[in-house]
Amino acid sequence: IKRVMDGQPLLEAFGNAKTVRNDNSSRFGKFIQMQFDVEDATQAAFSGRAVPNCVLAGSTCETYLLEKSRVVSHEPDERTYHIFYQLVEAPEEIKKELMPHMVGKSLNDFRYVGESETLKIEGKNNTEQFERTYKALTLLDIKDDKLKTLFMAGCCVMQLGNIVFGEDPDDSDRCVITSR
Repeated sequence: IKRVMDGQPLLEAFGNAKTVRNDNSSRFGKFIQMQFDVEDATQAAFSGRAVPNCVLAGSTCETYLLEKSRVVSHEPDERTYHIFYQLVEAPEEIKKELMPHMVGKSLNDFRYVGESETLKIEGKNNTEQFERTYKALTLLDIKDDKLKTLFMAGCCVMQLGNIVFGEDPDDSDRCVITSR
């Protein structure tokens, strides 16, 4: 059960966002199914127990109705998913190791996040929340190249938000990237 609970920061980082009503609002539904290994009833009876013992054997978590539009836009007093703020404000030493292009970047460098007046979620700033997320990922054996790939994917989403398109000066039926 501890390992299932240790994964909770991941659900919060990748699935929660600040809304006008709640700083840590779940933007998805989740169904967690706990799987137990149950002792044979006959064996329990031989041991003098009316009820067999149970041991947690695993769990599955299914998410649904993820609010995908929140990635690219949100209301002025709201935020996108927590993970994006955490990646930007991760400790510099982790950025150097896993996301070198993020070193020295701030929230204002990314259109999808921008500056936020909300500096803390559940009493922790974005850097502290990142550390919780990082720890949960490593506890679930997501590390090294897998971890780097995951973080890079999140960073790519934020960078895509900075792309600006304009009309192609040579062909009005086409567009070109005008941002640098």
